[in-house]
Amino acid sequence: MPPRKNARKNAFAAAAVGGGDHIGSLPDGVLQHMLSFLPAQDAVRTCVLAKRWRHMWKSTTVLRFVCGGMNEPKSMKEIQDFVDQLLRLRICGGTPLDTCEFRLGKYDEFDMSRMVLWIRIALQCKVQVLQLICLGNHPGIGSLDGHPFFISQYLKKLELNGIYFGMDDRFLDFSCCPVLEDLEIVDCYLGYALLISSQSLKRLTIEIGDFGDDDRLPICAPNLVSLWLEVSDGRIPSLERMPSLLVPYVKIDTDFDCNFNSDSDDDEGDDNNQSILLQGLSEVRNLVLISCYLEMFIFRRDLRFCSSFNKLKSLLVDEYWCQPADFSALACLLKLSPVLEKLTLQLYSKGPKHKVEIKLSCKPMEISAEISRHFKTLEVKCEVYDERISNVLTFLSEKLNILWFQLYEWKCLDL
Repeated sequence: MPPRKNARKNAFAAAAVGGGDHIGSLPDGVLQHMLSFLPAQDAVRTCVLAKRWRHMWKSTTVLRFVCGGMNEPKSMKEIQDFVDQLLRLRICGGTPLDTCEFRLGKYDEFDMSRMVLWIRIALQCKVQVLQLICLGNHPGIGSLDGHPFFISQYLKKLELNGIYFGMDDRFLDFSCCPVLEDLEIVDCYLGYALLISSQSLKRLTIEIGDFGDDDRLPICAPNLVSLWLEVSDGRIPSLERMPSLLVPYVKIDTDFDCNFNSDSDDDEGDDNNQSILLQGLSEVRNLVLISCYLEMFIFRRDLRFCSSFNKLKSLLVDEYWCQPADFSALACLLKLSPVLEKLTLQLYSKGPKHKVEIKLSCKPMEISAEISRHFKTLEVKCEVYDERISNVLTFLSEKLNILWFQLYEWKCLDL
């Protein structure tokens, strides 16, 4: 056995016999990885454990700042001074950051301009993953002089949670972040943001998004591969062309646009008679379209300005698209999908577990412009098979000439 391995084995043996510092015997990389899970305050406190720990925290590549919480008795000023000092030390030390997290608790007196300064310092430290989480009610991040805020050649992933954006700012303009690929926006107020823009972005997630009452927020990310968009309040954002998009999920959980326009069938003066959502999704292969309000009209309006879904093979929609008596929205959507192979109807059931699941193998009875000749599979997910479900199946079979020639699965769960 080489001498180095003998020495390491003897060190572990001595620690075991004498009840020594087992954790302290681990390699530096392992210790730094352990420190990466701790809040920065606790990571710094490890310097008193032993001589070896004295400077270990200085070289960790992950910093998690927790400003406020049940286990942090210090005042906000003390915490702010600590974060200021530690971040300046990181700039002087020159060690790049892999991840930096700022978690702001329920402190009413917190100055958000300090948070802006911290983010800029983290960017100077070449951070690759940046997380900004605000709990409770905090002042918004104010105007940023009309220029992009995030300027970094290293930032790859950004997570924003609970942020209230200030007036007319470009906080979400990532034109100066050429390697940013992941953006997560959760429970944020986006009413004053001017746009979401990135040429490099691959994955965009917006959950519980409040988009404000005034102008629509344009989303320009032409290289997106994955999109998860949940609109919980405000005007529905507009999507620009996304030719690389593979997996979009769109859920509209607000009827604001319906209230904003007194006549939902009159599109005069609204967005120059252009598509808001669907045209931007027209090149996808798989698509989920959900609306929690049957009176929400944006999808139906967009069908008049959308060309076709020439690549769409799998489609999931809810009862919004299946309203009697004419089922016109569903019929129009199917007509615009010439290569569709699979249709999933999630009807009157929120899921994810559905009490009734029906799978039908099917084909068009004759070549028709109303339905794709490639259509093979229909799935129905619901709470109970009733007249509403029967009417949808009747419409598909009679009006669109679809023949169900094999029922290959029927699952009824007593949950």
